[in-house]
Amino acid sequence: MHISMISEHASPLAPLGGVDAGGQNVHVGKLASELAHRGHEVTVFTRREDTTTPTVVTMEPGVAVVHISTGADRYIPKDELLDHMPEFGRQVARHWAENPEQRPDILHTHFWMSGLAGRTALEEAGYDDVPLVHTYHALGSVKRRFQGSEDTSPAARTDLETTLGHDAAAIIATCQDEVSELAALGIDTRKISVVPCGVDTDEFRPAEYTATGGAPTASSGAQAGSGAGSSPLATAVDAPRPCTRRKKIVSLGRLVPRKGVDLVIRGLAALTGHGLDDVELEIIGGSGNGGSIDTDPEVRRLRSLAEELGVEAQVTFRGQLGREEIPAVIRSANLVACTPWYEPFGIVPLEAMACGVPVIATSVGGLQDTVVDGVTGLLIPPQDVDAFATAAARLLTDPEFAQELGRAGTRRVRDRFTWPAVAQRTERAYRAVLGQGDDALVPGELARICLPAETSTDSVDVLVQHFQGVSSAVNSLAGQITKLRQWGAVLARTLSAGGTLYCAGNGGSAAEAQHLSAELVGKYGPDRPPFSAVALSTDTSAVTAISNDYGFEHVFSRQVEAHARPGDILILMSTSGRSPNLVKAAEAAQRLGVTTWALTGPDPSPLTAACDSSIRIDAAAPHVQEAHLMAVHCLCAIFDATIAKMSSQAARPTTTRTTTRSTRQVRTGSL
Repeated sequence: MHISMISEHASPLAPLGGVDAGGQNVHVGKLASELAHRGHEVTVFTRREDTTTPTVVTMEPGVAVVHISTGADRYIPKDELLDHMPEFGRQVARHWAENPEQRPDILHTHFWMSGLAGRTALEEAGYDDVPLVHTYHALGSVKRRFQGSEDTSPAARTDLETTLGHDAAAIIATCQDEVSELAALGIDTRKISVVPCGVDTDEFRPAEYTATGGAPTASSGAQAGSGAGSSPLATAVDAPRPCTRRKKIVSLGRLVPRKGVDLVIRGLAALTGHGLDDVELEIIGGSGNGGSIDTDPEVRRLRSLAEELGVEAQVTFRGQLGREEIPAVIRSANLVACTPWYEPFGIVPLEAMACGVPVIATSVGGLQDTVVDGVTGLLIPPQDVDAFATAAARLLTDPEFAQELGRAGTRRVRDRFTWPAVAQRTERAYRAVLGQGDDALVPGELARICLPAETSTDSVDVLVQHFQGVSSAVNSLAGQITKLRQWGAVLARTLSAGGTLYCAGNGGSAAEAQHLSAELVGKYGPDRPPFSAVALSTDTSAVTAISNDYGFEHVFSRQVEAHARPGDILILMSTSGRSPNLVKAAEAAQRLGVTTWALTGPDPSPLTAACDSSIRIDAAAPHVQEAHLMAVHCLCAIFDATIAKMSSQAARPTTTRTTTRSTRQVRTGSL
């Protein structure tokens, strides 16, 4: 496939951390690279900002960067580029005409002005059959909401973005929050796919520290990058953090007010109230206006704030660093702070998580998809100094908890946010718009929440956030659809052969367990015979007696030991995966040869480690439980479909349990 990309202000070749150079540059470069690795030819068009820059630069085999002149080969702030876009589009069309072998199958534009240039390019070239796929990266309506009169975007931005959304053949959003914002603009969400940004896990990986708590060893980088699931990675992630040095917080990103670095400085001062006066803050990032950080107004403001709060000796401004220096800086930190007022996506938290460093992030925009609160980091309200200080104090004074978040963060990134995975999902979006796609689900694409535009009051905002959390949970479940099918089919074969399903949970999860057993003993859909299913929380006499005599942690394991036989199935439900009574039940079942499945929240957890198989919902606890209900219904649907198929092939097997159950040793539920 020949893929053209337009990224008018964000060149994949530009150094990061300076003005208008950040996450989009990384996204375009890494996506182009991975698409090339998948066998595609990619051409990236970007503005020429220097007369000495070659017109065409081969970034790597399969990726060419073409610099387009629009009459002013110098840096121009992106908010002043709108008038240059028609000429930009005409120059792209001219390049296609002069290089017909590069005629694109897909035009993927990045940022709203690139979309306008792309539309012009297709019109000028007469390429009516080439679909325009667009990624916004940031929306003017959101920027205006948070920055108000300080927003320097062209006045027509939101209207032009809306028109572009209507005209584009497909839109690739980077998070669920963006889908809701686009829906509020009246854009058809059926054309939107959700594909997140990614992280280079070869560059960003956990560090292995020496036993004395010193700096990373020289060999640790190569070992830690050996791939997900390898033992060297586990060693690196599990290595203790240095404890002999001063505690360090790192803030990384462009130095502009909306990034909320002032919150971190205020939080640093507030840490003294928690007995923490040995913490340093390292601020990494270039000037917001492209000049020296020593003369930058935002840096001056932040320095004055640090002096006013008496923490100037604890704050260091390191300026813009080379890309190759960033991973080591992140790994040197006890925690990474990412505290913007708003953030369309946010790569920094992912980079920190990939390095095994816990994150404190504000609960805004794409950060709500990236960071799982209490699992891979801590989410706080924007501009809440006390919340930041409390979260930071918790991480700095509880190294075991911080390390646990770091391990979970690394696993999450390697499971969901690698650039190869992002490229694969982007390619599937391309093929879908070209009519070449298959029917497989793209995780993150299924649940699109369409909300009305009236979302300005605090009470409605709470509901919007809840619906967005639901959509993330549903997407997480949908990404495990193959395992759901396997579970449902195995459950049907096991119960039709005379086996029993046992299920258990605490609180709301107990209700879900009873729901599942009721659907199987009764019916979920069309009428069918009953099957043996028992919820272990329903026998109140047994529950209270066991709790009284043996302790609540044995309330389910004792029942498993009494009733279950080899070949039966035990499903354990927990939003946290940490309930001791469920873990003990799983351990008891394992000793008996009972198949164990866990429905839990984000990994890792003791319950998933104790069970044969698990479905893990990557969301906050309330949404995990909502997704568990969907999982129950999915299992019942597959169960009924499998039973119906089996019945049509042969007479229904008896469900009468024999008296010689101890001879049934085959674990028919194993996956």
